[in-house]
Amino acid sequence: MSRTETNSAETTRIIGATLEFHGAAGEVTGSCTLVRTPKARIVIDFGMFQGSPADEARNAVAPEIDFALVDAVVVTHAHIDHCGRLAMLPNLGFRGKIYATTATHELLGRVLRSSAKLQRARFYERASGSAPWGRALMPGEVAGPAPEFPPAQRLFDTPDVRDTMDKVEGVPLDREVKIAPHVALTFRNAGHTPGAASAELSIGVGADRRVLYFTGDLGADREGHVSLLAAPHRPANADVIVVESTNGERQRGQLPDPDETLAEIVAEAARKRLKVLAPVFALGRAQLLVHRLARLHAKGLLHGLNVYVDSPMAVYGIESLYKHPEYLAPDLRDSVRAGGAPLWFPELHYVLSKRESMAIDRMVHGGIILAGSGFMDAGPMLRHLEESLDREDCMVLLGGYQPEDGFGKRMQRGADRAQFTGGKVVPIRASTSRVDGLSGHAYQDDLVRWFSRLDHKPARVILNHGTDAARATLAGRLSNELGLACTAPKPLEELSV
Repeated sequence: MSRTETNSAETTRIIGATLEFHGAAGEVTGSCTLVRTPKARIVIDFGMFQGSPADEARNAVAPEIDFALVDAVVVTHAHIDHCGRLAMLPNLGFRGKIYATTATHELLGRVLRSSAKLQRARFYERASGSAPWGRALMPGEVAGPAPEFPPAQRLFDTPDVRDTMDKVEGVPLDREVKIAPHVALTFRNAGHTPGAASAELSIGVGADRRVLYFTGDLGADREGHVSLLAAPHRPANADVIVVESTNGERQRGQLPDPDETLAEIVAEAARKRLKVLAPVFALGRAQLLVHRLARLHAKGLLHGLNVYVDSPMAVYGIESLYKHPEYLAPDLRDSVRAGGAPLWFPELHYVLSKRESMAIDRMVHGGIILAGSGFMDAGPMLRHLEESLDREDCMVLLGGYQPEDGFGKRMQRGADRAQFTGGKVVPIRASTSRVDGLSGHAYQDDLVRWFSRLDHKPARVILNHGTDAARATLAGRLSNELGLACTAPKPLEELSV
């Protein structure tokens, strides 16, 4: 038998549970895994599928899980691909509790209410043909009609969010809580975003207890490097580990230093008085960029450029780190606990209303705007692009993954015009720059290092939340270099562990 295969007889002796993968098996959205033990049923995450209209249409189809029989739902963090369908639970018959870290609990209501409002807005916008959109056009490409959006789905509304939040219990990091018969949960810091955690399930009683460890999304363990968040927890005695593999094909060591790249871009922006548009995700990349810009300010390398965080959710994420410094890297944690504000600098401004957001469209003196969405397909960033792409004194700063045929990727490939809602076409005179290494996910070398430093090697590793190519590449390294038995489940596959 190869090291990447294990049979059910062996795995049953490890824990005695069954895992069913109802999302994110061979893809990077829609996380949802059912854990069945002889006495309990637990769901880990209930996220939205994201991407194409066909992907999004999958959200309206409930997984083949009898939620009336589910004892508990565990949420690893407040990213929409892990929590976005939680507010469907009351209408699916779920009557148990939802568990999240204390910090995620505080973020969750805002994320779900925002999603409900967005669903409602999209429903009426698409019904009236006024849905905002934008696309970058390659040289010679003819501007076309508006995309044919499918009817907007309304998966839930604000009353459903209220009913869902009534079921949520916030649990501090590292505190064990019983969530089902013979099942205890402990959240461990995942080092990914504010509030993000890995879910450690202890299953069984006494000497027969075994540990099933869901990493959720992991950040990087980069000893000796400056980081915003604490390194992800390394479990002491996990028998089975279900690990994400989003960046399983990519190695951080092959990327240029993001701090040096960002410093060069900021210096150019200051010298040319550029307006820099930086698309971000509200929880994760927004805080990471603010941290790096704060460090540039401390070194005198921000050159007086104002920085605008155009996202109330991103601002709330920053404030969450001050309220829960346990998620921060040790030096930042100590600073906050001593009364410091390491993520603040005089040039930092919070944009909390649409009126303020529209006002910075007229900015002409140079500055940096951090705004959603990270994929440049919605939110205030889409409006900023429409207002500024025709300016030679504008730069679009990209970091992290961009969809293959998306706005950002097309700009990198030389798009010369952009088309927006109503058919408006503007020439692209703005420049494009890129900072690699800004992903909130651990890279391949980070994950291999994380496993290599475990005191107790797991009997089995299950690769989830990644493409098939990413999972195969990572599994190869874990198997060949560390001798770990790895499995990459297919969608809806059941695995005995």
